[in-house]
Amino acid sequence: MKTLLIGINSKYIHPAMGIYQIFANSKYPISFYEFTIKDQTGHIIDTINNEEFDLLGFSVYIWNTEKIEEILAILPCEYRIVLGGPEVSYRPNDFFKYKNIKYIIKGEGEEAFNQLIEHLDNKRKIDSVANLYYRNDDNFHFSFYKKPNINLIKHNLSLINDFKNRYAYLESSRGCCFRCSYCLASLERTIRYFPLDKVKSQIKYLLMQKVKTIKFLDRSFNINQERMREILHFIIENDNNYSVYQFEIVGDFLEDETIALIKTIRRGLVRFEIGIQSTNPLVMKTINRTQNFDLIKKNINQIKNNIIIHVDLIAGLPNENYSSFIQSFNEVYQLDVDEIQLGFLKELKGTLISTAKHEHGYCFNMQPPYQVIKNNYLNEKELTEFSEVEAIVNKYHNTGNFKRALHFLFKEKKMNPYFTFLKISRFLKGGKINSFQHWQVTQILYFSLKEEGGEKLLYLIKQDYLLKDKIKPKIWWKSNIDKKEKADIFHRFILHYPELNLNILYRYSQLERYQNQYFLAVYHPLGQYYLNI
Repeated sequence: MKTLLIGINSKYIHPAMGIYQIFANSKYPISFYEFTIKDQTGHIIDTINNEEFDLLGFSVYIWNTEKIEEILAILPCEYRIVLGGPEVSYRPNDFFKYKNIKYIIKGEGEEAFNQLIEHLDNKRKIDSVANLYYRNDDNFHFSFYKKPNINLIKHNLSLINDFKNRYAYLESSRGCCFRCSYCLASLERTIRYFPLDKVKSQIKYLLMQKVKTIKFLDRSFNINQERMREILHFIIENDNNYSVYQFEIVGDFLEDETIALIKTIRRGLVRFEIGIQSTNPLVMKTINRTQNFDLIKKNINQIKNNIIIHVDLIAGLPNENYSSFIQSFNEVYQLDVDEIQLGFLKELKGTLISTAKHEHGYCFNMQPPYQVIKNNYLNEKELTEFSEVEAIVNKYHNTGNFKRALHFLFKEKKMNPYFTFLKISRFLKGGKINSFQHWQVTQILYFSLKEEGGEKLLYLIKQDYLLKDKIKPKIWWKSNIDKKEKADIFHRFILHYPELNLNILYRYSQLERYQNQYFLAVYHPLGQYYLNI
């Protein structure tokens, strides 16, 4: 038996871990190819048709299901195809409509795949293959569900191959103890842990390969705090000043000992993703999630100087209307974290949200990623507005390019974050913020908010803009400093900062003023200076 596996990634930087796991744990010959969703369908099909195989397999996810369905519709019926992955595990009927689909493996497939090959090799009855949907004439049946022994599961990180340009994904555990009604992880009732020595060995291997980003796939990394601390200790002790680690954690569950350890971490070494989703207690109760937002605020405030923090909100949750979501956004924005992801609810078959969607009047897009269109609490116009605000938040907050200006707007002026970002969006009159160059993005920030921010806002925007790059950017504003004033101020800067000279200042600097303060950006060598007169 020879098997060909096809992995279709969202981007090149994301390796096909599902395919790797089948390959690493297979007892039988396997070859595989990786593509991205941007590859031509014809090219992928030609690659498949040029190979010899007895069984063809695809790993199906929300980002590649459209591409894979295009391929399945073209491949000949005589092909024997097996599918796996989250997109087929809970909606097999949507894929058995393709006559060439003979088998679908539900959930974890490391053991089930080998058992399927044994069946195809006449060494096992089909109803003894775990986790298997299989076709019988025009019907399909399911065998039984069984999780593989986690201590026997192998990983082969060398399959990533291009360590310089790709992420590395690690598993410390599988499963989730939460029951969030929108998430497929909620269907796994227990957490199973890989041996710690194995996890440490994998980290060491990736450090030797100089991987830039190591992402842990654990759904709730900090549920076992003792185990979390042991891994963090290991990461700190083996810091190569290059690799960055990313973990998904529960924000209101950090012990004092863990926080004390986190405070010893070099900022930039570790990144935490914290799913807040909503600050409305009724919403959280509806989605089966208990959350202490006050404790989340306290914990984030204690660790954000050491950890890069990314928080998630979800628009479209049950019982969250327009005003409630705006309140959730504003409360989360005040946490002052590095990134805020304003996401949108998606219908994942098998989840409680999907099962009870009519109760809340949900209308989801029928095409991947099955995003919410409207429900009983939000109309389509309101959700579209949230999407427009999301783009503005990504461009101005999440890039980190406008920290001075945003601090002034939200800390000093105490402006409403949501409606401030909405005002910037409406200033565009339907234009897409990502279609503009950086100097134009900077202009838009000032001209959309100049009535509220005045000249001080412009002064701070200039600083953000001038300090973004290592070379002097395009100057899009008219200077308020004449030649005589500039000459006088340059001499004053030289008196205060002996490392400066007139050659540097006239050739490699940009001078700006607000009231009695001067700001100087220098590009050779790089530096920033202030002078109060």
